[in-house]
Amino acid sequence: MIRETIRAVTIQAALAAQAAGSIPTVPLPDFEVERPQYASHGDYAANLAMKLAGEMKRATGEKANPRQLGEAIAAQARTLAGQEPAFALVESVEVAGAGFINYRLGAAWLFQQADRALEEGAAYGKSNIGQGQRINLEFVSANPTGRVHVGNGRGAFIGDTLGNVMRAAGYAVTKEYYFNDFGQQMLNLGRSIEYFIRKASGAPEIDPIENGYYDEDHAKLAQHFVPEAARYLALSQAERDATLGREAATLIMQSIRHTMQSLGIEFDVWFNQYSLDTSGALQDGIELLRQKGYLYEQDGALWMRTTDFGDDKDRVIVKNTGDPTYIASDVAYTKNKFERGFDTLIWVLGSDHHGYISRLKSTAGMLGYDPDHAIVLIYGNVTVQGKRIGKRLGNAIPLDELIEEIGKDVTRFFFLMRSNDQHLDFDMELAREQSEKNPGLYVQYAHARIASILRKANERLNLSEPDYAGADMRPLAENPAPQREVQLALMREILALEEVIERISLTLEPHHLTKYATDLATAFHVFYHDCRVLQAEDEPTRLARLKLSRAAQIALARALHLMGLEAPERMVRDEEAETEE
Repeated sequence: MIRETIRAVTIQAALAAQAAGSIPTVPLPDFEVERPQYASHGDYAANLAMKLAGEMKRATGEKANPRQLGEAIAAQARTLAGQEPAFALVESVEVAGAGFINYRLGAAWLFQQADRALEEGAAYGKSNIGQGQRINLEFVSANPTGRVHVGNGRGAFIGDTLGNVMRAAGYAVTKEYYFNDFGQQMLNLGRSIEYFIRKASGAPEIDPIENGYYDEDHAKLAQHFVPEAARYLALSQAERDATLGREAATLIMQSIRHTMQSLGIEFDVWFNQYSLDTSGALQDGIELLRQKGYLYEQDGALWMRTTDFGDDKDRVIVKNTGDPTYIASDVAYTKNKFERGFDTLIWVLGSDHHGYISRLKSTAGMLGYDPDHAIVLIYGNVTVQGKRIGKRLGNAIPLDELIEEIGKDVTRFFFLMRSNDQHLDFDMELAREQSEKNPGLYVQYAHARIASILRKANERLNLSEPDYAGADMRPLAENPAPQREVQLALMREILALEEVIERISLTLEPHHLTKYATDLATAFHVFYHDCRVLQAEDEPTRLARLKLSRAAQIALARALHLMGLEAPERMVRDEEAETEE
């Protein structure tokens, strides 16, 4: 990774400055290497000088000028740039502000990095920052009482993309779906199905129950049971509720699985709550907490000492009726996950689950695990054209219907465009737009346009990838300034992918990928407009630009695939947009 190379270069320059006596000999502190806020300040900036000044004050009590320290380190970096191969990427080093060491990378070196994209291909941008850490990533987990709607669907796209990116960053990720198919809501589902069975079969009708499910979807679902209405109605009420609830939930889960598949989301594990309640795992979890001294009795109920781990209040785990609460399942399920060998557990939950953050962290701590390894990501509410939607509001939009109307790819891209915690207003009019005004299609058009250029290079000039993969990139560095800068801007965006992958894996914020893909597509569109490819002024430039185009295509495809989108070779506008006739 370039950023790590800059870090190593900065450390080497600082050590050289210490050896030369231009800065004091103290242990070098950890420091950050980031892209400057303004491109005019260079490609990367290191804050070692400021961190070093603070370290020196702690070690000696003397105040140091960070800008002077930065100048001393930069001077050594400039000297080494002409001597050491490791500094080959550096064109210039400057000190800015309070002491930032700003690096500008050489054009020739930057263009040479196109080789990496072509060599790595579909794996471009990968890293090993995760070092094989085992991650359990649970998302969606919509209960099997109805279809997945656009609200909890947002968690599907966040979780799936996050899992893809973390795998690219070297983590061993297991994508998991947990469905609650046990308890009162299943009995309510069964009673609701009975209501529709009786209406359809002519049997004596019953009154709707509170918290039942009486919409059109459940009326249709009940039709599966009408042919055997007599058998179901012959059961006792308790058996009838349980049987119909369980069988209806099975059908709903089949629908949910189909929805996930239509979105390109594959789960490694489908875990049901029923297995916890029937295997003894629930009682095992409660007993373990009792042995650890985290349970106490009060008012006839059994309580967990979750406040010992920062929760705002203790939680009831067994009611005074003797029935376990929902958190008992959380305990058993969290225990099950850690015992499967996962290093970190991540839950992707909706905005109505804020209480789960402290609850699940406390649960992990009581079980003997690091609470920081229990991470809850909360995503914001979804509105459509400014109108809030949801099951309880009675206007939930099934995710299947949204996909049918605007397609899987546009749906996924739009749901990823905002940070997890931000409210998302889904713009249906823009999503329906079949042009480059549509953000998702804008990125795909860029990929298809590159495919068109490469296809025409083959058809018209008999040039295929083996012909330009080894092209010398120096002609691009020697192009006139306007073209050189446009090409460099594209190359910098191509190289930024590995940093985006690392950033997402550390911050757990997959929306950065949509911004990256858009920025890369924009950089390519500018390049396409300003720099002739097939009709370049000479053959070396033509081959170099074909290679640069191919590198951009690889980076675009990688970003699209990480988001779960297709990287199309052809689109309606790709032939229309190609002007190099």
